[in-house]
Amino acid sequence: MGLLNNENLDEVKRDLFSYCRQKLSVTPSEEDFKDFVNTFKGYDSNLVRKEYEYNVENITSLYDIINENTLRFKTFIEPKHDGTQIVMKVDHTVHLAHKNGTGLEIQDLRLLFGVFVKYRGDLIKVIEKAREDGTVIKMEIYGKEYSPFNVEREPLNFSVFDVLKGERYLLPYEIPTPHPVEYIEVRDVKDIDTSKVLSWLKGKEGVVVKVYDDGSLPYKKARNFNMLAFKYKPFVSQLVDEARAMKVRVDYRALAMTISELVTEYAKDNTVTFDEMLERVKGDHEELRGFIEKNYDIIRSFWYTSNTVKSLMSLIDKRL
Repeated sequence: MGLLNNENLDEVKRDLFSYCRQKLSVTPSEEDFKDFVNTFKGYDSNLVRKEYEYNVENITSLYDIINENTLRFKTFIEPKHDGTQIVMKVDHTVHLAHKNGTGLEIQDLRLLFGVFVKYRGDLIKVIEKAREDGTVIKMEIYGKEYSPFNVEREPLNFSVFDVLKGERYLLPYEIPTPHPVEYIEVRDVKDIDTSKVLSWLKGKEGVVVKVYDDGSLPYKKARNFNMLAFKYKPFVSQLVDEARAMKVRVDYRALAMTISELVTEYAKDNTVTFDEMLERVKGDHEELRGFIEKNYDIIRSFWYTSNTVKSLMSLIDKRL
């Protein structure tokens, strides 16, 4: 059962109102909370794996993927917002979960309530459309009020970045809900709007490249039915270069990807231990699990000695 049950409703209400006023610059009303409860009360996290699971392969350059081979298929670049992701399906009730299938925590509920207060009509339309079409909605809540890496400059908002219908992900321009993700369609390398991509790299967590193929492209770690997803974070290249300079005897790229995900976990909560963060990364990123289990000592040593990591942690700590 979700957090909106009768036993702790008053306590949750006080928490949500306090967080919205103090952190999100949003002033909710009694009516807002009543409608929020009516919309989401009884929600659960009962989603099957194929609905919540989301495979993303990290890349160190956009041109690792955007080439003649992939451009035979529909290819897009999208901003990777710096916020929290929620997976939603709606039938007789609302099902809400993280991308690893776990239930929402109070922080997620706070942000969901915040966007409900600001964009109630739009969010309800998303819910109604999901119920009507039988789709799974994947959305991100972000904004300058909640940006773990302190990069977002826009006010609190949400974006529907993927819609899964059956075993097919809709193309970005097919998303039928309010707040669809912004995107660049790439038919040729010349189509890449470099100024826009650079603005996303500076003002977001990074960018995502999506390729909608016929199943023939060989990127198993990025495969989500008809869609391949690749994530580019600018600082990953710095980690690769640093690992190479330190002559660390492991796969530089896998190490950099693991460290980048650890940094993401640290940005969410800098009070948890290294081991706790690493367990979360293992749980969320199956493609890194084997590497982590074989190279724990190297990963730990790099985490505590890397100048890139120290710089990122310093930036995060100043925000917190």
